[in-house]
Amino acid sequence: MNLITVVGAGPIGLSTAIGLKEEGWETTVIEEHPEIGKPVNCAGLISKSGVEENRIKLNGEVIVNKINGAKIFSPNKTILKLEKKNVALVIDREKFDKRLYSEAKKKGVEILTETKLIDVRNETLFIQYRQRGEMLKSKILIGADGVNSRVRHLMNLEVKPQNFVYSFQVRGRGSFEDKFVEMHFGDHSKGFFAWVIPESKEIARIGVGVEHGMNSRHSLQEFLREREIEVIEESASMIPIGKPIKEIVKENMMLVGDAAFQTKATSGGGIITGSIAAKAAAKSISNHLKHKVPLTDYLKELNPLNRELELHWKIRKYFNSLNEGQLNKLFLKLKNAGIEEFLEEHGDMDVPSKFLNKMLFSPKKWSLLPMGLRIMMK
Repeated sequence: MNLITVVGAGPIGLSTAIGLKEEGWETTVIEEHPEIGKPVNCAGLISKSGVEENRIKLNGEVIVNKINGAKIFSPNKTILKLEKKNVALVIDREKFDKRLYSEAKKKGVEILTETKLIDVRNETLFIQYRQRGEMLKSKILIGADGVNSRVRHLMNLEVKPQNFVYSFQVRGRGSFEDKFVEMHFGDHSKGFFAWVIPESKEIARIGVGVEHGMNSRHSLQEFLREREIEVIEESASMIPIGKPIKEIVKENMMLVGDAAFQTKATSGGGIITGSIAAKAAAKSISNHLKHKVPLTDYLKELNPLNRELELHWKIRKYFNSLNEGQLNKLFLKLKNAGIEEFLEEHGDMDVPSKFLNKMLFSPKKWSLLPMGLRIMMK
């Protein structure tokens, strides 16, 4: 019998498997696609602090660009400019996934590609392996299979379409400011925002996320109307922006990463937060197998992460409640209150509680407290 099976060979599934193998447990990863790292459905921007704090191994081949800040645009083009040297990294997701795949293989993790989970009955997994129906025996099943998680469906955890944004991204050739990412708010990206993430002065990843019911491709075309961009490649995906799911352990099944909505609703990023959850999952499973600690201990391990994710979700809800006129007024108020300098000193892409707590003890920012309270009450 296989002891642990992870569904999904993305960075979170592979990180979970590596963590379990380091704890000494035999682990198999199954992946429905024929090649690790494809298709790429990620903007690939991660915080440098998150990489360092979580000891995520990156090398020069994976890192495409180093970012020094962000320009955030209101609908009427008021700009909030945040600058901090090497605050974020643009990574090649395909190469990142393949590096994790190589590490997992070296540690002895079994990885089966072209393998799709069909159903689960107790400790029996029904799979489709290269067009053949087969069975696997597994004591524990981990769903790291993304936004359309089959494991989540088998756990009877259904989520509404309104808990996703629908994105369309192109990699394009043009002229870009290579050390700053851009975020654009407005009706062209209602429910989320549009982004420009430079790989260099000539190449960038440009995308838009929109709420359920809108056409993300058309929205990106509208956003790009005034830009001269030569499209190199394009992709579409869904991004979970709902609250982190709490009931993510059921019998011998559990969820990690996008499948569990362990993503930042403010930005859609999930590599850092998913990596934190992967470590929590590996620790909880190891304690369960060694000391018979309930698998639900995983939920306790996630409490600090979930507090931050819920705050990301509340901020997203607040911004989504504003129309273009209200966003324009908010940006002007933030700029006049000195939010740019404040966030440069105290901001954190992954941990919003850091700067919100600082705001409470900064008299110069008390004019923003009503906004902060509205966010907390969402």
